[in-house]
Amino acid sequence: MESDTRVVLSLYRHGVTKENQDKIYIGWTDVSVAEAGIERLRETKEHRPEAERVIISDLKRCVESAEILFPDQPKIHNRGLCEINFGEWEGRKADELQKRDDFAQWLSNPAVMQPENGESFEDFSRRVLDAWNMIREWCWQDEVRDIAIVSHGGPIRRLLVELAPEKKDFWDWKPLHGQGVTLVWKDAEAFRRGERCTLLSEVPTTANGNG
Repeated sequence: MESDTRVVLSLYRHGVTKENQDKIYIGWTDVSVAEAGIERLRETKEHRPEAERVIISDLKRCVESAEILFPDQPKIHNRGLCEINFGEWEGRKADELQKRDDFAQWLSNPAVMQPENGESFEDFSRRVLDAWNMIREWCWQDEVRDIAIVSHGGPIRRLLVELAPEKKDFWDWKPLHGQGVTLVWKDAEAFRRGERCTLLSEVPTTANGNG
């Protein structure tokens, strides 16, 4: 990869599921995309940038979303891109969980509160960043300059905290179901070194904007 070339990374959140619509936490629960999610993904497909390599979470909602967004391209499954495991909170509604002190503490500071029988934020963060560093190195070595990732709200937020040009807290990022954000490194060497990107934009830019 030449030092004066740019690198483009597009991060897509899977299409909305019925459980998302019902505000149910479904981290590792394997569910399908709802009809409304399919329609939004089809709209996004018409505006998305090209991708040389498509890497996805292996949960069904991401597999289905990637098939709509990139029907003619091979997809590489990466377990490291899965949503956080919510443990005992899986399958529970948000309004039910909001009555619990441990859930309120997790929302306030996920780094210090772990869902019962679930994944700590530290473990989740390490998993996502390990997956990203592997993807980054692999794409650099193969001279891949246009990358797409189809994942979940949590991993996308974590990557934006790490890579976006503007520093924001984890919960301040609001990735939308069935849509994406594109990150551009004008200097490919900066991408190789793991630095923040230069530009960020939404996909699709004209669109209106729990696992």
